[in-house]
Amino acid sequence: MNTRQDRSQAAYRKDNGRKENAPRKPAANLAGWRQAFERYMALAQNLGQHDDAVTREGYYQHAEHYLRLMHDAEAGR
Repeated sequence: MNTRQDRSQAAYRKDNGRKENAPRKPAANLAGWRQAFERYMALAQNLGQHDDAVTREGYYQHAEHYLRLMHDAEAGR
């Protein structure tokens, strides 16, 4: 399994070495998600109004992703 093709096929396997139905632990990830959300919001806000709008929007989208994860975890409780 040293060829490039073998390695790329292994990367696309469905389970990727994990149990397929392994439950996620939202409570354990909640603190990390909140920290990531706050980090991306701060990055976006620090860019300012007239700086790079594309980068700022990207940071806001990342923050929104973590916000959704937090809301889904709260709804699942």
